[in-house]
Amino acid sequence: MVRSGLAVVLVLVPGAFALAEGQAIALKAGALGIGVEYTHEVSDRVAIRGGFNGSRLGFGQEESGIRYDFSLVWDSWSVAADFHPLKGPFRVSGGLLGNHNRLEASSRPTADITVGNNVYTPAEVGMLTGRVSFRRTSPFVGVGWDWWRRKKFFGTSLDLGVLSQGAPRVSLVGSGTLLGDPQFQTDIETERGQLADALGRLDLVPYLAVGFALRF
Repeated sequence: MVRSGLAVVLVLVPGAFALAEGQAIALKAGALGIGVEYTHEVSDRVAIRGGFNGSRLGFGQEESGIRYDFSLVWDSWSVAADFHPLKGPFRVSGGLLGNHNRLEASSRPTADITVGNNVYTPAEVGMLTGRVSFRRTSPFVGVGWDWWRRKKFFGTSLDLGVLSQGAPRVSLVGSGTLLGDPQFQTDIETERGQLADALGRLDLVPYLAVGFALRF
């Protein structure tokens, strides 16, 4: 996925070089991950951006009475258009995120646990493995400040916005001795639904990102 994000940037950059009066490459970090972004200033008021993000964060958390090891994976590319109404650092932005961000979950119980509406042994459950994914193309809107504009070499930026990535798609499977058992599968589906309800707030995601840019 990082390769496809890089491809987007490489497609945008060559044509931009022929036209650009101001360009910047930035390292950005925030709620959408850590990544690299290219900006081409079309005019004093308009700019276009392309970039990609990729990183991973692990943490443990209990959901519906089951302790999971979660891994939050950022994996995305983005394209955006910026409008600077006063020709200064402040901008209004909108764009699309190629969204392969996901949440991976696993749990290997060491004692009897409740799955759905019934109690199962560790051998019956085995390893619970889950995955949470989102709509692959997600729009976003926001505001920001590019303090590197009209400066040479180095500057900073700040982004604030909201990403609309749709309701999370949740999968959950077990690997134990009851794999394929109808009652166990019903309880796994109940557990999956509870996990989806707990993560439903991820539909609209506010984000903040800080950038460090080299202008040329």
